[in-house]
Amino acid sequence: MKTIILAFLAALSAAVGETILSYAMKRSGQVDVTEASQWINLVFSVVRNPYIFAGVLFLGVYFFLYLIALSWADLSFVLPLTAVSYIFAAFLAKYFLGEDVSWLRWAGTIVIIVGIALVAFDGKQRTSDDRHRGTQNQEEPAAGTGR
Repeated sequence: MKTIILAFLAALSAAVGETILSYAMKRSGQVDVTEASQWINLVFSVVRNPYIFAGVLFLGVYFFLYLIALSWADLSFVLPLTAVSYIFAAFLAKYFLGEDVSWLRWAGTIVIIVGIALVAFDGKQRTSDDRHRGTQNQEEPAAGTGR
């Protein structure tokens, strides 16, 4: 259960971070990727624009929560759980950014919810520790055998 809660918090942090970044980039205008100066401005905007800085911080929180969750459970369990960020993002886009989220996007979000539920209801969160350590089918040498 702790892995599910942590993945939920990580996904929320990611969605908030992405929402803040979207807000900041829409305020600053479109980036012309053909001009080198635009790339330089984009890099420096991380420290100059408080919204971009906040978005990056939230994505940093996501990253570290995700690392912790991966230490507790398999990637095949954790990664699908973080897809709940798409659900959070759809709600934040609609109600915070004022985006027009079509019924097709909502339908896609429902499909994601079904997939997350299937993964979350799998009681097996982690493969045995032997596989994670690379010691599968290796026996410890008996004490005093010199092997």
